[in-house]
Amino acid sequence: MTSRFLVRAAVYAALYAALTLAPGLNALAYGQVQFRVSEALMIFACFDPAAVLGLTVGTAIANLGSPMMPVDTVVGAALTLLAAAIMYAIGPRVVALVAPVVVNAFGVAAMLALLLELPYWASVAWVGIGEAAVLFTLGLALFLAVRRHREVFGLTRPVA
Repeated sequence: MTSRFLVRAAVYAALYAALTLAPGLNALAYGQVQFRVSEALMIFACFDPAAVLGLTVGTAIANLGSPMMPVDTVVGAALTLLAAAIMYAIGPRVVALVAPVVVNAFGVAAMLALLLELPYWASVAWVGIGEAAVLFTLGLALFLAVRRHREVFGLTRPVA
């Protein structure tokens, strides 16, 4: 791991945590209905391996504010790691945006059902809808901009 890699990872972590914990944006960051603007940053996992690490750490930091902490800090970060790793494996293709929707819908719903005794399938639906709303609006716009102008972002992974 180079220092450049670690700095990029730290930037992703800081951005994710700040966008989740920011007053106003944190109102729907936890619970059955989630709408995390920070999830749009997941698209960087398609282009940059440092994003996989950074977004995982950022999720762990952001989840320190969760009512399900400490479980959400560990499990939520693991779900982000899984989704980001899948996105990196798929590469810079729009289909990669489905990975965090599916991983979080089922994984977060399981946590909500076990820890807060919320209905599992309703949680799958609500978490999935929130995740899809962010990724296929803000995330898709960011994805298309990064894919088209990746050199501006310092990303060199070729578009498939």
